[in-house]
Parts: sequence; structure tokens; C-alpha cells
Amino acid sequence: MKLLLKPRYLSIFSLSLLLLAGSPSSVAQTGQIIRLDGGNVTYAFGVNERGDLQPLYWGGRLGAHESIPAPHSFPEMASFDSPATTTPQEYSGWGAGLFTEPALKISFADGNRDLVLHFARIAANNSNSADVVLKDISREVYVTLHYSMDEKSGILARSANIENREKQPVVIEQAAFAQWRLPPARYTMSYLTGRWAGEWTLNQELIQGGARVIESRRGSTSHQANPWFAISRESRRDTATAAAEEHGEVWFGALA
Repeated sequence: MKLLLKPRYLSIFSLSLLLLAGSPSSVAQTGQIIRLDGGNVTYAFGVNERGDLQPLYWGGRLGAHESIPAPHSFPEMASFDSPATTTPQEYSGWGAGLFTEPALKISFADGNRDLVLHFARIAANNSNSADVVLKDISREVYVTLHYSMDEKSGILARSANIENREKQPVVIEQAAFAQWRLPPARYTMSYLTGRWAGEWTLNQELIQGGARVIESRRGSTSHQANPWFAISRESRRDTATAAAEEHGEVWFGALA
């Protein structure tokens, strides 16, 4: 299951519980982990053996000496489920046999639409912010991912800068500020709708297969649409672990 954060709706993320951070570095190698910490939250991602930037952890804040498993691609499940599809990615391009929703779709001047983004370098990194550069494996297309975590609240802000250094123009068909794949489970999504004198009506529904779009066509936040959502994990067997009004893990996001 993958959550796609589209530009019109989302650039700030937070989980009620976690985040990670690594020591400053200008060069990263395969297996390196980037960790951001803030409030009661830790977020971590790293570079796997394929060169993919892979999410590793987002939840309750980890101790300074707690270890995080090294990033490693997931195995191929079938000919149509290669590691490019089965492995979570921080920001995936539409290529290399990817059959899930990408963060970035591009058409090149020669008609090629294959885009495979691999880790290039860390532009900046400290305990609560990082800039990471991805590059297509053959074309001069670069994506700089910006991460910033608030030290007190643990709110994680994400954005992406897309740069074309090809000699010819490219067409960007789809671009997201951020992307995140949910761990396998049953989830409920909560979001708000309303009208004048009836703002902030809470809507809740199970997340099913397919795409779910929440949008406002006013061009701004209003009493009809508030750019916010929350995703909570359900537990079929143990209701005590399911998210409720005052307990449980909830991932939420809002437009910055």
C-alpha cells in the first residue's frame, strides 16, 4: 500500500510517535542511514544495494544508540513483481518495471518515459534536516528531496525540487512533494469536509485498493475543504492496539 502526496494537497507529514537522525555527511554509501529526530518522533531512510533511497522507520522516537536495520531491497515475488515494485522507495520514478504509483512521471523529448531515480549524494544533513539528491540512471534529471523536522513537535516537512539538465525540454506528467508506503495492515483514513456554518465534518473510511483523491477546487483552504488527513492502523484481533480518540499510532498530513 502506498500513500502518494500530491503537490496540491500535501507537504507536511507527521506521525504521532517517531523519527531518526544520522551524523552530518557530504557523501553517502550503500547501507548508510539518514536519521531525523524531533519531539517524540523518529524518521529514517537509507540507500540500499540497488541505489534506491528506501524508507526504514517512522514512529516513536528511538534512543540515541538504538540500531536501525540496514536498507535492503525486497525480493522478487514474480516476473511482474520485481524488487523495483516490491521495495518501498522514498521517491520513485516511473521506470524499471515499477507497477505501483510513482512520485514522478516524465516524458523526454525523444518519447522515452523511463525514469529510474537512484541516490546521488547528500547535499546537507543534521539531526533534524536533510537534503538528498537523486538522479536518473542515464538522463540528466535530478530531484532534490528536502526534509525538515520540527525539534519540538516532530512534524516532518517534505518537498521536492525537480531539475532538468538535458539539452531538450521534458514534460512533467505527474510530480509529488513526497511519497510514503504504508506497512501492510488495515487502515482507516480520516479527513474533513464541510460548508458554511458546518465546517470540519469528520469523515472516516477504510482504505481500499485503487486511488483516493481528496481535493479542493477553490484554490485555498475553506470551510468546504481543509487540507488535512489522518491514517490510523486497525487491529482485527486486539482492539486495545487499534488507534482511538486518545491512544494508538496515527500518521497525518496537511498542506504547508
